[in-house]
Amino acid sequence: MNKRYYVLVTCMLMLSLHHISLAQSHIDQLISNMTLEQKVGQMTQLNLGFLSTKSDQENVNIKQVDPDKLTEAIHGYHVGSILNNAGTAYTVDEWHDILRLIQDIALDTELQIPVLYGIDAIHGATYTKGSTLFPHNIGLAASRNRQLAYDIAVVTAKETRASGLRWNFDPVIDVGRNPLWPRFGETFGEDPYLVSQMGVNIIKGYEHDGLDSHTAVASCMKHFVGYSVPKSGKDRTESYISDITLWQKHIPSFKAAIEAGASTIMINSSMINDVPVHSSYEILTELLRNKLGFEGLIITDWEDIIRLHVRHKIAETPREAVKIAINAGIDMSMVPSSFSFCKHLVDLVKNGEIPEERLDESVRRILTFKTDLGLFNNPYPEVEAKSNFGDPQYRVLALEAARESMTLLKNENNILPLPKDKHYLVLGPGANCVSALNGAWSYSWQGDKEELYPDDYKTVMDVLTARISNKQLMSNVTNGYEDKNNFTLSFTEDELKKVDYVLLFLGENAYAESPGNIDDLTLDEDQIELAKRAANLGKPVVLILTEGRPRIINDFSDKMDAILMSYIPGSMGAQAIVDVLFGDYNPSGILPFTYPSHTGDLVTYDHKFLTAMVQTAPNKTKYGGHHPEFEYGHGLSYTTFSISPIQFASDTIDIKGVLDVSITVTNTGDVYGQKCIDVFLQDHYASYAPDMKNLKYFTKVSLNSGEEVELKFTLDSSDLFYYNEKGERMFEKGDYTLMVGDQSRDFYFAN
Repeated sequence: MNKRYYVLVTCMLMLSLHHISLAQSHIDQLISNMTLEQKVGQMTQLNLGFLSTKSDQENVNIKQVDPDKLTEAIHGYHVGSILNNAGTAYTVDEWHDILRLIQDIALDTELQIPVLYGIDAIHGATYTKGSTLFPHNIGLAASRNRQLAYDIAVVTAKETRASGLRWNFDPVIDVGRNPLWPRFGETFGEDPYLVSQMGVNIIKGYEHDGLDSHTAVASCMKHFVGYSVPKSGKDRTESYISDITLWQKHIPSFKAAIEAGASTIMINSSMINDVPVHSSYEILTELLRNKLGFEGLIITDWEDIIRLHVRHKIAETPREAVKIAINAGIDMSMVPSSFSFCKHLVDLVKNGEIPEERLDESVRRILTFKTDLGLFNNPYPEVEAKSNFGDPQYRVLALEAARESMTLLKNENNILPLPKDKHYLVLGPGANCVSALNGAWSYSWQGDKEELYPDDYKTVMDVLTARISNKQLMSNVTNGYEDKNNFTLSFTEDELKKVDYVLLFLGENAYAESPGNIDDLTLDEDQIELAKRAANLGKPVVLILTEGRPRIINDFSDKMDAILMSYIPGSMGAQAIVDVLFGDYNPSGILPFTYPSHTGDLVTYDHKFLTAMVQTAPNKTKYGGHHPEFEYGHGLSYTTFSISPIQFASDTIDIKGVLDVSITVTNTGDVYGQKCIDVFLQDHYASYAPDMKNLKYFTKVSLNSGEEVELKFTLDSSDLFYYNEKGERMFEKGDYTLMVGDQSRDFYFAN
């Protein structure tokens, strides 16, 4: 039995090695036969809108791809990659038609190299009509559910591949540490360990069945590195990050993704410490390639090579910008709307300013990637993959994800769950708005085009109307945030007397990237005034927030009886919200970020001790200078839980040892519930100022009333190091405190 198994494994390994050898031989032959222009074309990515009959990127009706423009790009400039158009969602059949046309033209060339198509499928197959849209990452992180992240990625991969698309520009594994940033909702929050864990599971889900399978897509981790902490909070603006902070907070998620096998990587559009990342050999080659060991494809973000000239102003000409970026280590340029990159790069090589061997490195990675995706075996959309689109179970998963993300922030006097036999006044722009529930990258770039959403995507008003009698609901809300009537209270005194509860839906409408830039986290004045007027009615008010970043609510939060954070919950978000409000689902989400109380107090939970110290008098200080609206990890339930004192096998650990930890979690309430468990570690003293605490482990348990479960986990020296400015791991002996819920216990690291 063992001998047969050994022979079988050996044969499979030999076949695999033989396949790899044949593939590399094919790539070697292709490169040796390619002209300079053909190599440059493989490094070029154009936007589908540029190759369409209309050039208006935001025209939602763009449908006609121009065969003449495609032929010019693929035959004339040998372009090897195309990406999705910002304003267009297609049906599966339309995608197949487009991709067949593209590949027909590509195969009608001398070398017959298929075109690689990339897409932004950020929270589902977001550019395919009728796809299932899931919660954005910030809500998914609130679930603390790794398996849920993996399952969502598998479904996203299936529906994206069913559309004929094989390369997904996701996940965002930037660490969201500045909530002003408009892409905060695309992150998994402010903690690098949480981001790493969720991001790795997304990557594994996308690539779960092998890249050449018709159920998988290639992942693209982004945006390396430091993109998410712009000093101004504005998208694509500069960050200032110390070397230690870069290693401690921003590199770990990318390191974990590389180790998990992420196929490709997209680069930070901005600059770090006055150096544009697309120009940095130190970041792209010395750090990413040499130190972190990434061997896959490096792609720019949108227009980011030309922007070295027009925005960053470090290149005097577009030609010089190309030279800088390619020499720094870029493999593929997302140009995306001209042939300028092709012309400049050809000229640079011909004039000896970039060696052709440098291009060969990038072309080899690109051709290897196309081989891994199975494009050389079958470049066309796989007809058999279409059966993976639109499975009703995907909506079930979307509902589960939306429910698990719901985070109950406040529940005075246990006002929630609500009774179903009372009368409700429904207020606010978020109550009847599909786009607010789905956010960016939802059938369009901004996600704000209500007409593109499927008819069966429900608003909260739709679900409320179906759940309880129309006679119990009173509302004047129309669709969205633009109608000023959604910020008014136009009811008679007699009508308001019938109201038992007020349901107030505030937050943000959909936005993506720079159009989502704001100057202040505070909610706009119309929403604040509506909240105050609602509170003055003298009825219990339940505030439901639909937002991708924490908007300041301290002007009225104390007047709210309950606050439910729904983030951007996706296609089944309306049902999930109503399920929680009326007790059909017990909320279990916890915040993946610190919810600030003031725009001037944007402090993460893992701040330095110094950050929260206040000088009360000369030579007198005390802790207490940081007052968030809600702490990181905060989240309530309709039941209660207790955590037992922490148990250690030993109070000391050394460099080679482990610390076995156990706790018991008990549901002490009356109903079933789930409990997210965050485990933190505090280093008392270190050569570099330690953080207040750091997340080291998390899990989630499900318990019936009165039920308990013992949780066991292990810490070792890999949990106790910190990075110095060179990226070296530092281990120092000393005292540590482990913290779980309201429990804590000290131990000693004897290095």
